[in-house]
Amino acid sequence: MIKIVVSLFLVRIMFMGMQQEDYGFWALMWSIFGYAVLLEFGLGVTIQKKSAELMEHNRIHQLSKLFSTYLAVYFIIAVMIALSTIVLSFNIESLFVLSDTEKVHEYMLALLVFGLGSAAAFSLGFSAEILVGLHLLKARNLVNTLFVILNAVLLWQCVVWDQPLHIFAAVAVATQFLNNLLFLFVAKHHVRELKFSWKLIDFGDVRRSMQFSLSAYLIMFSNIIIFRTDQIIISAVAGVTFVGLYQIAARVAELFRQFATQFHESLGTKAAMLNARSDKEALSSLLMHSNKIVSAVATALFIPMFLFIEELLMLWLHINDAQTILVARILLVSMYVLVVFRSSMVQVLLMNNKHIELMKIGLLEATVNVILSIILVKQYGMVGAAIGTLLPNVILALFYNIPATLKYSGVNIGEYLRGYLFPFAAVFAGTLYLGYLLKGLIVPDAIIKLGFDAVLVMLVFSLVYGIFTFPKEAELLYKKIRRA
Repeated sequence: MIKIVVSLFLVRIMFMGMQQEDYGFWALMWSIFGYAVLLEFGLGVTIQKKSAELMEHNRIHQLSKLFSTYLAVYFIIAVMIALSTIVLSFNIESLFVLSDTEKVHEYMLALLVFGLGSAAAFSLGFSAEILVGLHLLKARNLVNTLFVILNAVLLWQCVVWDQPLHIFAAVAVATQFLNNLLFLFVAKHHVRELKFSWKLIDFGDVRRSMQFSLSAYLIMFSNIIIFRTDQIIISAVAGVTFVGLYQIAARVAELFRQFATQFHESLGTKAAMLNARSDKEALSSLLMHSNKIVSAVATALFIPMFLFIEELLMLWLHINDAQTILVARILLVSMYVLVVFRSSMVQVLLMNNKHIELMKIGLLEATVNVILSIILVKQYGMVGAAIGTLLPNVILALFYNIPATLKYSGVNIGEYLRGYLFPFAAVFAGTLYLGYLLKGLIVPDAIIKLGFDAVLVMLVFSLVYGIFTFPKEAELLYKKIRRA
């Protein structure tokens, strides 16, 4: 929640305090170096899975070998990122449509700083994966929160002092590097026997894990394409200026995802531990019950965001552009479908060696997404890119993810519809309608009113959903309240 609030203020400060093309290039840099994680070839998920399994069996020496090996591997990949950055920065004019040619050198320097700094931060990026695998999510989130706040304060000062773009880049990558460095100290503090040694490096372990890593890599590759490529396609077809508006619309969906998927990280490591015990029954139960929790969290946030997105963009960034508002709604719906009907199953199945199947589905979705985006952006601009993201997402949710979830859990379609989907849909529709009526009664023309409306809608949904979905828990809570 802190990250979301800080992001809301920071995006507003930067969007309104920077020139539109400068902000567009800033968003473009984040999109480009979002692809840097592809160079880790899925090793991050491998680290999470293996470290969770090793801790489950208390094999600390093997954990040190894992630590040492992937520190070396990530350093090698960081060198590759640095070299690629140098090549990219000297070809900036030929790759992107820049309306202000006088800023080419400034953008080149910013790209160079951002890329080299990202390489340095990436070299320690495995540390976050170690913490997730060790189930130290509280410690990791605390460190992340501190650096999110520090990064926001420093970038705010850059806007206040009207700093050039390369200073913004230096601040962003420096805070990320220090963040990852502190992760290493946290891991060492919690597992004191953990150590790094050149003698423990075992590249053979990387080779033996390569099938799982490459499958996880291709799944991640498809996600990067789905969520990052739209902005690059728009910059090449329509110009960098439009990237900033699309990034704002996408930012709303991304903030929703950050909040709604916090549960997924602990779900993945728990699934890996249960897989190490070969407890299939517990895994099936975990999958079905976690979906109810994910649905509750995601929907409680989605409904007010969808209803009040127009007012939010106006009060937040003074944006009343109809196309940007429509794009934000489409991307928000797409992200909601992904979180509620797909993400939980992917987390569990990936940690249970179903990576080949997930890889094929991910590559299919990414391919369709890119083709649709290229075709539709030429005809409909930003809206076309958003539709290209939504359509394959919805189709796969209906015809792959939901059936696969039921098959894996041993739940028949009738039980799923009666026990989950129909009650959920009824509560969703009822809350959406009540929220629409509320919007007409209390016009959210100020931040305080907007927040009041949003919280009220969230409370209504949470109360009704809890009664319908968790009747036994709701009855116990009611009895406690009466006794009190």
